Amino acid sequence: MQKDDMRCPGQNTLFWKPDDIYDVTCPSCGKPVEFWKDDSKRTCNCGHRFLNPKRDLGCLEYCKYAEQCMPEMFQGEDMKALYRDRLLVAAKIALKPDDTRLRRSQEVAELAEEILDAEGGQPKVVFAATILGELALNSQPQSVQAASPTDSPSAITRKVLANLGTEKEVIDHVCQIIEHRMNGTGSEDVNHRVVSDALTLADLLEKQALLDRSALERLIESKLITATGQRLARKRLLSDEED
Repeated sequence: MQKDDMRCPGQNTLFWKPDDIYDVTCPSCGKPVEFWKDDSKRTCNCGHRFLNPKRDLGCLEYCKYAEQCMPEMFQGEDMKALYRDRLLVAAKIALKPDDTRLRRSQEVAELAEEILDAEGGQPKVVFAATILGELALNSQPQSVQAASPTDSPSAITRKVLANLGTEKEVIDHVCQIIEHRMNGTGSEDVNHRVVSDALTLADLLEKQALLDRSALERLIESKLITATGQRLARKRLLSDEED
């Protein structure tokens, strides 16, 4: 039996449609990058590597053949990417975000990953605090009276992470970071610092066109906590080369 015969229809290109190959705008330079629907990541000509925002890995949640179907998703460093993608799938199901908010959460997670790789920290904590924190906080009712304890960002986060089988200590840590964010308080914890810088850098990238260079330089110095966050911000916002 050939390899393609063992694949599910979603992975077998014989079942693909024309719109299963599409262009995605690079969040760094704005140019189109071609994705196939089963691509996890692609690298733009500018050098920026980013997630496929349209990839749906929901089948990995239940299919007993998932490891044989997509073995590359279960090897080495890809376990980190797999957990991040599983978080995105779970968040989509639980919170039903619109495309704009989902894309924003992916971009923050990508920035966090770049900072995390240099600064250290726990990938599970950082990814959950960026993806779920971003989506859960932005899914809250406009009226405070309309909210209930089970609708709180921490409660939503705990439920989603528990359903993924995440360790209790990781869930507690993630919720602490989300609570710090809600209260506007800081922390010396490396995971909190990575999440904070990823969120700040995402905000600055969105506002870049409205700010001149001197204003961006001041904000980079005053708002970003980690050395990696500042270096990445200068590269993205001021076109400075990384050391």
